[in-house]
Amino acid sequence: MEVPIVAAFGGRMWNGMMTREIVLAPNTQVNRPIGSFSVIHVHAPREQAATVRLSVESAGEEARHSLTVGDVFSVQDQRWKFDRIVDLYSPTGDWTVVLARVE
Repeated sequence: MEVPIVAAFGGRMWNGMMTREIVLAPNTQVNRPIGSFSVIHVHAPREQAATVRLSVESAGEEARHSLTVGDVFSVQDQRWKFDRIVDLYSPTGDWTVVLARVE
């Protein structure tokens, strides 16, 4: 039986296997063996699709991505997707951006 281990703002691991999701909150950086992830900016006018500006540091290099939901980007030999934003219009600004590994 697989038992998920969940770390705050860090995604999920199953029995030591690779992270399948990375959850990013405002003003945080999530570090994984493949790289470090952080949100630079969220642009979310109510009448348009939200855009996230993401910073990824991997193998000594920084890449910046402007993504809308469903966009895919590469980090080393892995592909990741901007999956969703949770609580985007929260009055406290406590949104979270979820990245999902693409198999």
